[in-house]
Amino acid sequence: MMKENVRVAIIQSKPYPELDDPRNVGHAVRLLEQCQGKDVDVACLPEYFPWAGEDVLAGMARKLRCYIVAGLIEDLGEGRFNTATLFDRNGRLVGRQRKANLGSVERRHFGLVPGDDSYRVFETDFGRIGLPVSIDFWGQPDAARVLTEQGADLLINQGTFSILRGHWKQGALVRAFDNFIPVVGINTADFNSRIGGRVYRQLGGHSITIQPPKLLNRDDFGRWLRSLDSLEEWVSVELDEREQVFVGEVDLGTTRRFRSEFWSRLGFRRHRVS
Repeated sequence: MMKENVRVAIIQSKPYPELDDPRNVGHAVRLLEQCQGKDVDVACLPEYFPWAGEDVLAGMARKLRCYIVAGLIEDLGEGRFNTATLFDRNGRLVGRQRKANLGSVERRHFGLVPGDDSYRVFETDFGRIGLPVSIDFWGQPDAARVLTEQGADLLINQGTFSILRGHWKQGALVRAFDNFIPVVGINTADFNSRIGGRVYRQLGGHSITIQPPKLLNRDDFGRWLRSLDSLEEWVSVELDEREQVFVGEVDLGTTRRFRSEFWSRLGFRRHRVS
């Protein structure tokens, strides 16, 4: 039986100024070690963090006995990709989600190429998760829609913001509402990055967990839906701008039970969840 509540670690890290600095790997390890003994199901690192260190992260997943989502660069002959990379509790690579929508800095200075706009869910022992990267999730509807219709129970969204962090929460709320799905968003802490000889302020913090309130039965659901006036109560966690590791629970049961009815009551014409 799938778990209804999962323990998620939001790791809001402060990277070294150069995102590809190898010291970021050791820094990621030190932050992940704060999850020890906290029964974490999945530990989430932000976009581009720690950039490299796949073997080290696999070892940490084995040590902590949790899934890890890391921001890594996948460097292949066909190009370099910005990926959300998932390891399981045994340190095995489950898969990667490549970012499709790249900004000019990513293309020009990091030499990245976009993913192919294909999104897929990844199976875990607590449910199906989707890993749309940064603006792929909150900037347009396609990724969240595709992943939800593949049966995703949870969307994990990594980010690193030089602009539009303030819009991130609003965009994420819309995606959570449209798809009636919990969302965990991970940003870096506030820091200044150095790219191509220039300094860019990265708008740090405000990592978030978004989910409807826990609902136990249809009567509970009906009363809640009739009184729904704002999505602000869906923001169950919002961190400040400091580096920190926050461990909390995310409810997957409510949206599993009531997603189809939510869509039906509001008149959303959506495909059946697979």
